[in-house]
Amino acid sequence: MERFYQWMSAVSDPSGSHEALVVCYNDSELSVQHVFTDIEVALKAQRHLPDCVYILGTSDQLSVFRSGWADDQDRLANLLKRGEKNARVCVHEYVFLEWNGASFNPHVLGGKELVYRHDPSALLRDGLRTLIEKNNVIHAAPSAHSFKHPSGTLNNVFIQTRELASDEAEVCVVGYAIALEYGARLRQAGKVYIDTMGIYAFAKNALARLDSKAEVMSFHSYERLKTIYPPEGEYFCVVSASTSGGMAKQMGEQGFTEECVATLIDRTADGRYGGVLVALDDVDYPLPVKAEEGCTLIEIIGENFSAKSKPPKSITISLKHDPKRLAKFHKYFGMGGIDGFNKSSKPRKLLTLNTDLLLADAAFRTWLAAEIDWSVSMATNLIVYADDDGSKKLGEVAHEILSEKWGATKPIQCVPYSELDQVEFKTVSGVLVATVVARDGGILREISRDLRAYMDATVPRRFLAPIGIPQSARAWTLLKTFLMKNPTPREYGFSNWLCLPIGDDGKENAWSRLTKVTSAGQVDDVGFTPAVSDEVRHQALDEAAELMEEHKHSFLPKHNGNALALSDGFLFFDPSSNVGKDCQNVPQSTVFFTIAAVLQFAREHENHELRLQPTGYESVVLSPECFLRFNDNVLQASFLRACLPSELDYSASPELSKLMKELIAKVFARWERTYGDAALEFAAALATGTLKLTQEDARALLEEAIENRKDKASSLLGLLLLSQRALFPASEG
Repeated sequence: MERFYQWMSAVSDPSGSHEALVVCYNDSELSVQHVFTDIEVALKAQRHLPDCVYILGTSDQLSVFRSGWADDQDRLANLLKRGEKNARVCVHEYVFLEWNGASFNPHVLGGKELVYRHDPSALLRDGLRTLIEKNNVIHAAPSAHSFKHPSGTLNNVFIQTRELASDEAEVCVVGYAIALEYGARLRQAGKVYIDTMGIYAFAKNALARLDSKAEVMSFHSYERLKTIYPPEGEYFCVVSASTSGGMAKQMGEQGFTEECVATLIDRTADGRYGGVLVALDDVDYPLPVKAEEGCTLIEIIGENFSAKSKPPKSITISLKHDPKRLAKFHKYFGMGGIDGFNKSSKPRKLLTLNTDLLLADAAFRTWLAAEIDWSVSMATNLIVYADDDGSKKLGEVAHEILSEKWGATKPIQCVPYSELDQVEFKTVSGVLVATVVARDGGILREISRDLRAYMDATVPRRFLAPIGIPQSARAWTLLKTFLMKNPTPREYGFSNWLCLPIGDDGKENAWSRLTKVTSAGQVDDVGFTPAVSDEVRHQALDEAAELMEEHKHSFLPKHNGNALALSDGFLFFDPSSNVGKDCQNVPQSTVFFTIAAVLQFAREHENHELRLQPTGYESVVLSPECFLRFNDNVLQASFLRACLPSELDYSASPELSKLMKELIAKVFARWERTYGDAALEFAAALATGTLKLTQEDARALLEEAIENRKDKASSLLGLLLLSQRALFPASEG
């Protein structure tokens, strides 16, 4: 059980823009040890430090926090130090918001005066928005489908409010929000009507906050609602969710007063009967405009679909999934510009780009000069660059261009981010922030946050990020919005030359999963099939572990130890390009980067029939045909490593599972031949659980493959044994 739920809340007000980390506790008892551990964990989970921390909780929890902030607590100094960066305080205050039964009382921990004044209702609204996204509350109908709601209306959106919270701390977030917004009415109510038992926990939590003993009654359906009329005493009505406002309107027709009706989640609050706790258009949640006519209907019964699931849709990767900017990336980074896997340590990233050739390229220099001419404010006299070699060179190039443009009339500072504290900001009239490669923009966000602390919002600034390789197009859009929005009427500038989403490339990936599996096999040599002798098993596991260690920065090799590589021709390489002319010498990292970009483009494809993205109604997997179409060993390995586990989960489709089982069986059987060069990669995908078949197919596949290789130790046998133990632990001898 989680003790707390956390989220970030950004606020722009007359005092400027600032961010708060919000920590909402459940009702469990706390100790001083929890105080420090929880806040440290919450801070570590953020990509950058907030301006302040808000803790939502009870009076008893406040007492524990006050004890933690006492001078005699040794860990307090260490905690406060976590809120500093480069010897400068970033987290300016810690505020406990004590629930007093009707509202929140702010208490600045440490006895200081309150600096920031966040509205608790705004904080909770942001928390609800994060819960909506985290717990997949909003379901969009697939293309050519529409949801038929219990009211009879057709819509392409279905909201499952019962999914809003997955543990007690998340329930408390919802309970606090309801109690704060509708507390005056709920305290007076003797009866609370809800439309589904799915929100019973939310209603009871809110009533407990208000010390109310009101009876909670569920009427379940439209038909039942039509038989209910307002009671003689005080009451309140809560509708779980709506897309058209129909149920709240029906309550009005039944005689329930508008002040006593509230909907927890609705598309909009405009024109609705009663209140709306979260209006999706107010929190900028993207929704389709309207349902298509002549669609296949998905009937909703209560809070469920008429069919809980359907067989997964399989997507075959084709030229229609070719990202427009992929060829340009190949031009500048295809041959040696994408460093090998896991070469970066701080921060740890799967792929890193070598930008030296780009920074020296004439076309890029022309673009950069034009961008500075057209977009950088003449007031700019400070350049801040990220603390890496490529960004330093970019900052120096920008400094050179600006200095040539303005001559000696205006001295321009050029400093790394690590030396930002040394700048005399009273003299700064404009800022250019430079990072040569941005992912989801963690470093840009940090610099932006620090600049907000140092300078007035009216000082112009532009963020220069020539290369973007974010997780998704949506993440890139959010980054731009975060950097450009500010309290002034004008937006800050943002410049980008080339952007290509490539999916997640963090420290948790196929390489790290494989390391964990092989390490566990070495430590715990129990639970393996008795069909293999102890001597062969031990040697096979050792060979597998050694192979993993040797290939931490590459794919697993062929049977003869040679690296996986392309043959001539590849669908996503332009034959006239540098990579297309020399396919056999293209680095593995470039091939993987290409497949990762193609898969991410498929996940966000505008055409539903081509989109590799599951919905609440159907799951989506990569078609087994992809491994036949793209049958070069390095391409098969790239798909296995770049796909999300859900995209290779064939366990819900016996047909697709059997196709994959037959394909993999042939690969294992021909490991010593060309067709089976990627055998180790398929075995690794099974061992880590990245690729899943039905239980029947997986058992038959592994038993056959192990039987064929049980007499001689090999790295493939070691991985097969690890797969069998992971999938069928009951097979231990």
